[in-house]
Amino acid sequence: MKRCSIPAVALALSACTASGPATEQPSMTLHSSAIRQTDEAGNALPFENTYPKRWNASNDGTPYEPCTAVDREVAAEIGLDFSTSKDAASVSGQTLRGCRWQYIDEDVSGWRANQVIGDFESLESYKAMNEVFTWLPEIQIDGRRVGVAHQNDFSCFTYVQSGGSGVVTEALYTGNPNPPLTEICQRAIDLTKATIDKIPE
Repeated sequence: MKRCSIPAVALALSACTASGPATEQPSMTLHSSAIRQTDEAGNALPFENTYPKRWNASNDGTPYEPCTAVDREVAAEIGLDFSTSKDAASVSGQTLRGCRWQYIDEDVSGWRANQVIGDFESLESYKAMNEVFTWLPEIQIDGRRVGVAHQNDFSCFTYVQSGGSGVVTEALYTGNPNPPLTEICQRAIDLTKATIDKIPE
């Protein structure tokens, strides 16, 4: 079975756009110098942003930015290859905002991770909209309520509320055979633990 580079949980967040259909902006009409390249604190994104509506009304419920929260130090702690940082969005105006990474020493198949943001009122509302996922017992990280779920046997994710947004952190394995689901979920939990102190409540 072919596995998408942006997994199902990310697609669940990216189903709609801030205003009208999401379309890519032709590079010849907009120059990157005119497009926002930093988070709200002024930290530079680890890639060149070419999407004028990367930040939009569907993902602006929190100032948290996964692409700057996972810096070189955090990446090294978790085993992510910081040089593989990529925008999770594929079009301008996409609901999700965040980043994708490969783990160190991985190539075409192997471990991947992503952390994305979409506006949701609560963990309950996210669960209600995503009943297709198998929800595991919730956990606590630094006193924060964390949802844990999976949809298949090769990916697992966590959900943390941040203001009016949900921060979804996913780990997945794109090769065969799959490692145990518990190992995949643990990687998602570990990345959540490594960034949760940067995620505002």
